Amino acid sequence: MRRFCPKCGSEGQSLIHGLCETCFWEDALDAFPRLILLTMCSSCFCHLQGKRWVRRREGADEEKVIEGAKEELLKTADLTEGVEIRDIDGRITEWFKSGLPKTVELEAEVQEKSSGLSRKAKTLVSIDYRLCHDCYCVASGKYDALVQIRADGRKLDSEDRKILKTIFERFYRRTEGRGRSDVTDVKDNEGGVDVKFLTMNMARMFVREFSDTTGASLFESARVMGRSTGGTHYRTTIAVKLPIFRVGELIEGEGTLYQIVGYHRGRAVVEALKERGRKRSLSRDQLDASHRVGFNEYKRVRLDSKTKVAGTFFDLEEKRFFELPSGIVPRNMNEGDVGIMITIDGKENIFKTGEKSYQKSEGQLQ
Repeated sequence: MRRFCPKCGSEGQSLIHGLCETCFWEDALDAFPRLILLTMCSSCFCHLQGKRWVRRREGADEEKVIEGAKEELLKTADLTEGVEIRDIDGRITEWFKSGLPKTVELEAEVQEKSSGLSRKAKTLVSIDYRLCHDCYCVASGKYDALVQIRADGRKLDSEDRKILKTIFERFYRRTEGRGRSDVTDVKDNEGGVDVKFLTMNMARMFVREFSDTTGASLFESARVMGRSTGGTHYRTTIAVKLPIFRVGELIEGEGTLYQIVGYHRGRAVVEALKERGRKRSLSRDQLDASHRVGFNEYKRVRLDSKTKVAGTFFDLEEKRFFELPSGIVPRNMNEGDVGIMITIDGKENIFKTGEKSYQKSEGQLQ
């Protein structure tokens, strides 16, 4: 018996699911959308799927528009069983006077799985714009949490702002871009910085990151802003206070001279100058009981020789030799070792530092 297509009657052709190739693709692509309407945010270029805004975290604005159009095609295409979209190419063909993309042309490769045969199908995507919920809140000045960053007894300086910028960047990476869209405003205020967040969760994530890095203390308070059938609406303020001591500074606590080398989970990580390499952490109460070391000068020195009576040092800055009593020379310091000489309240102190380079700055080592 000769095989023929029951739809068009043609003979001698390979059949796909009982139809010739032409008739099969006519039926398979009959429901393929020729025109799609896509709603996008004119500010962040996320797109609306049902009642949910879908945000793309990477790519240029035009790429986000094309990718949003592709996702909408995949969502709306109603294909025959055994047929799938293998690939989609897209390009913007028309623009609004405002410069926003107006129309995207998509060309999809549609493949029948069993035979491997494929066809090209085109779709036009017409784009409508409005603000998504987050961008609308930003534009209208809405926020649920206010983070107030201040320093203890001083204004924020350039070093504090550099640290703040680093923490913001790390926070944005950790939240995969969601944190960036949640921040509605950042401004200087009263010697510090105020940051407004759309949601309380993101604000708390940010201040935890900030406190773990800097040792800042946190105080949270809430104020009732209104009531509705959905419940009571609060606005929360989180006061963030940077500690009085900064990384690199020298402090004296519990009779020991320390250098602050960092903060971890709100505790100061310190290193005793007489026991370089051995670190410990100090609580906020221990820090409060400590005081900043005020010294007149310090110099980078090298131990050239030592006896039971004295140690001979070479001043690496002034290029001269001098002697100090042996009781001042650290026990772990050997000939050739580099250290620093700090004059505290008129008394010389020597601390071994190895080959690290130290930059002179009031109360701070780097």
